[in-house]
Amino acid sequence: MRTTTWMPRAAAVLCAGVLLAGCSSTDDQPTAKSGGDAATTAAVDPAALDTGSYPTSPAPEYSRATPDNIVEVEGQRLAQFMVVPFEVDPELTVGKMPTMVMRSGKNLGVVISNAAGDIANNHNMLYGYVTTAAINTPKITDPSRSVVHAVMRFGTPEEAAAAAREIHTEITTVDDGAGIHKPETIDVLPNTLVSTRENSFAAGPEVSVNALTAHGNYLIYTYANAPAAQKDWTAQAVAKALSLQGPLIDKFPATPTKEQNGGKPAELPMVDQDKILIYAIPEADAQAQLGDDLAVYGPRGMSHRSTNPPVTYRVLSETGSEHNAVSKTTVYRAKDDAGALRIVEEFTNDLTSQGFTPAPSPQGLPNATCVTNDTTRGTADYCMVVKGRYVGEANGLDNKKDVDQQISAQYLILDKADQNA
Repeated sequence: MRTTTWMPRAAAVLCAGVLLAGCSSTDDQPTAKSGGDAATTAAVDPAALDTGSYPTSPAPEYSRATPDNIVEVEGQRLAQFMVVPFEVDPELTVGKMPTMVMRSGKNLGVVISNAAGDIANNHNMLYGYVTTAAINTPKITDPSRSVVHAVMRFGTPEEAAAAAREIHTEITTVDDGAGIHKPETIDVLPNTLVSTRENSFAAGPEVSVNALTAHGNYLIYTYANAPAAQKDWTAQAVAKALSLQGPLIDKFPATPTKEQNGGKPAELPMVDQDKILIYAIPEADAQAQLGDDLAVYGPRGMSHRSTNPPVTYRVLSETGSEHNAVSKTTVYRAKDDAGALRIVEEFTNDLTSQGFTPAPSPQGLPNATCVTNDTTRGTADYCMVVKGRYVGEANGLDNKKDVDQQISAQYLILDKADQNA
């Protein structure tokens, strides 16, 4: 997919601990497009396909979430109800870390500080999601703007509000080594705790703003950073993020806690929303992406992880691909066959605009669309294939044979998919 799925797994883990330190989850990565003729009518030769050790049939149906994975499933579902940075500023399209499911309050340590993580954990933070993006800056000395936006669910409104107050106090009274934030206000946000700080970097003086807003059981956190001369932009970005986030989170169908459900355990959601995850090739390492894969995302959820978020959101929304499976491979399901072809065409065009060039299709699978690109980390290979309403996607680094095997196996799985689902 046009997202972080392609990133080497070790890099994903390493980047998770970096906050806006130039570690991007999507730099030089394909996320939803490839090159070639997606509509080719050349015949597939199943006997000639090399699928390696990958499965060629749909996985058994997934059950409901359990106490062991409910945090990951809820966090993945939450992603669809999160503001995507490009909605705050159209230029915020370069994905960065942290962008991930927050599986506990401790995860706030990589977003704000370890102290903030302890505070959230002490106040019964259940889970959350964080998304990060910056504008495109080809040189390290280019002025930049960036946003980190997180939504965290707590057990009660009182705990969310207390966490907001204590985190605000922490960052405005304790020096984390880069200086103390100064308490401020944003006129249009009277219920938001705001602080700012100025620092000097290679590109010149910059200003950052931290904003904490308790919203029912949720704590909304927005960080905006820009050149000092653009301080007004940081306030505008925070205000825009909150104006969009409030209505979105109010629509999130969160699973009730036992206390919210009259003292009885609530029925947990399905792991595989809309029965599409069964068609993705499973990831061997369940912890490969910190709880972000083995997941089903809507168009907005997919956009957080994309190299071109606006295109991902638009294309998946317009083609009716309401649920998309993310595991070792990615599977999209459009509302009709034409929508599936359009996903491949538009995502292909996007990748070629990023420097990818056409690559050979796997043996026996002439209708697969493949592209390649030499990146700073190695040769990135990417393939997509259509079967009816479904699109399968596979990618990898320095191993075209493995990508060919993935997409070949993916085709055989989709050949057995329910086209009337």
